[in-house]
Amino acid sequence: MTLIPVIDRPLRIAFIGAGQMARNHLNAIRRLSMPVAVVGVTDRLPAAADQFAQLAGIRSSFSIEALLSDTKPDVVHVCTPPSSHFEAAHAALDWGAHVYVEKPFALTADDANGLVALARARRRLICAGHQLLRDDAFEQLMGGAAGLGDIVQVDSHFAFRPMGPAVPRAGSRRLAQQLIDILPHPLYSLVDVLERFGPQGANIELSWAYGGATDVQAVLRAGNVIGRLSVSLRGRPVSSSLAITGTRGTLTCDFVRSTVTGTANTGTEALEKILNPIAEAWQLASRTALSLGRRLRNGVAYPGLQPLIGAFYRAVTRDGISPVSPEHLLRVTAIFEQLVAAIETTVYQPSPARPRAARVTAAPYVAVTGARGFLGAEIARKLEHVRGIGRAANPEDRNVHDWVVADLSTGLSPDALAGVDVVVHAAAETSGDFDAHQRNTINATRHLLRAMRAAGVSRLVLVSSLSVVRPPRTPWERQHESTPRSDDPRRLGAYTWGKTLQEELVAREAPALGIAARIIRPGALIDSTAPELPGLMGRHLYGRWHLGLGRPSLPIAVCDVSRCADAIAWCATHFDEAPAVVNLFEPNLLTRRETTSRMREYGWDGRIVWVPVSVVSGGIITARTLLSLVHGKLPEPLAAWSILRPRRFDPTVAATMLDAVATNGSDRIALHA
Repeated sequence: MTLIPVIDRPLRIAFIGAGQMARNHLNAIRRLSMPVAVVGVTDRLPAAADQFAQLAGIRSSFSIEALLSDTKPDVVHVCTPPSSHFEAAHAALDWGAHVYVEKPFALTADDANGLVALARARRRLICAGHQLLRDDAFEQLMGGAAGLGDIVQVDSHFAFRPMGPAVPRAGSRRLAQQLIDILPHPLYSLVDVLERFGPQGANIELSWAYGGATDVQAVLRAGNVIGRLSVSLRGRPVSSSLAITGTRGTLTCDFVRSTVTGTANTGTEALEKILNPIAEAWQLASRTALSLGRRLRNGVAYPGLQPLIGAFYRAVTRDGISPVSPEHLLRVTAIFEQLVAAIETTVYQPSPARPRAARVTAAPYVAVTGARGFLGAEIARKLEHVRGIGRAANPEDRNVHDWVVADLSTGLSPDALAGVDVVVHAAAETSGDFDAHQRNTINATRHLLRAMRAAGVSRLVLVSSLSVVRPPRTPWERQHESTPRSDDPRRLGAYTWGKTLQEELVAREAPALGIAARIIRPGALIDSTAPELPGLMGRHLYGRWHLGLGRPSLPIAVCDVSRCADAIAWCATHFDEAPAVVNLFEPNLLTRRETTSRMREYGWDGRIVWVPVSVVSGGIITARTLLSLVHGKLPEPLAAWSILRPRRFDPTVAATMLDAVATNGSDRIALHA
């Protein structure tokens, strides 16, 4: 007699949460061989739910309760932010569904115990997104570990590069949140190995832990087996590995490459000392190549995700044993809670008061959208009275007087702009697809304009991009503020398409709403605190070596992020004197050679191999075509040459405005761009 009722029909699958991870789940489900039917989705953002529903060919629901009652799912995937995992999973279990929860399973041991108890009471299965346990490399590691003798030590190492603003400019709380977000993966894989190889029935104890904004280190113990955990946002190279050391040898699983290396011998004999490095080098090279080939062929973003979901579904329909046991979930959550406490104890200590940074002027009250972003935070630092608007607040940023938490893609209340004199619109999508740019750049701008009209705010500084200017018709054409925007921006990629339509929207609708606009088009941003080669100038290859596009004498439009923020803040505080449009770049950094020299002054020590733009463009087109054909579709047109080709911009307006900024606006200017 099984505890869980067996289901002998296609499983009905519903989603709570419709973000990128939910899409990864959906792609994994579509690759399963067993019959399933995705029947519904809900999300706190209705637009996100509608887009996911369109992708899945289903209807969205406005609430969790409506989703459950309307679709009657067998399995619910919880893909919400961690803070709402418990609420969503509890509702689904209480209704009667089996539940798959993204990591972390729960934030506290009490929440985890509550979910496990409810699942048992409702005779339902629960699983968490511990997909590394179903990665082929992890399973190979477990198979080989039996030959290592008595297990002595397990090392779980995770080094991650934070996305978004440069680390030196990110607040400690923001970094700590990223650290906590990636912590479950190296933790649950370590705990799983200790469960397997520690003494039967032994508790897994947290013996020691240190936590900070960017690093967490810990020592775990299961009997006489020691587990060492190291997770860092600062460590390089980016890596995720698990090494098992026994009395007969060591094996290492590399989750980045999905490979296992190691000779599993004691390494004490003379021949072993000579041949082991050679054998491991061959393993690393050959297995990495095979793993890369598999990933390109399969297009799998998260190895182990599909096998884990498939195993959970089989448990629901057949044997009633979840591939991730409740006992494992409780152990991981208990240790996770302790490690998070260690991090937060350090991060949330009161910091001594520090003087506010020097300001451009103290005149208007300025609302800055995207004030938590790389450029947005720098703009806020240059202003006197700032209200930050974004999806989340950053209470650490003392340059922002008050925060309004809002998702511009779904709308903005006029109350968010109460008392504001000027809006600086710096929020925009930077890396998503066309749908993401439609939501977060175009729709967000439309909602902002309507909120400004309703709140009576009539001044807007729009942070756009130089990429919106149409590609030059000749190599020697000098473009300026009156050069038109591209008439076919979709061929220039999602980012340029979104920014171009955003500018067109402001130019078309702002005057009718009684809103005056100033448009700032920054060039490629460089940061003196963390200098990196601008994307239009090249890419990092290996070590200190970079691929440079073109040749050193070709033009490139760049702007130091601090100077860019100065200029945008000046436009907000000297709105009537600011030009209607400015192509903003450093007038004294007009070539790639000059830009490289400036970066070296900032401490950059890279080396560049220059390659003709035509060669790189051809390579991009060829690679996109081959990858698309492998997946059975044609690539969307991309004018790689037009995107990468050098441009020459007239510096007159930029130079005049930057001169005015340098004198803090003491000299009035009249520019007619």
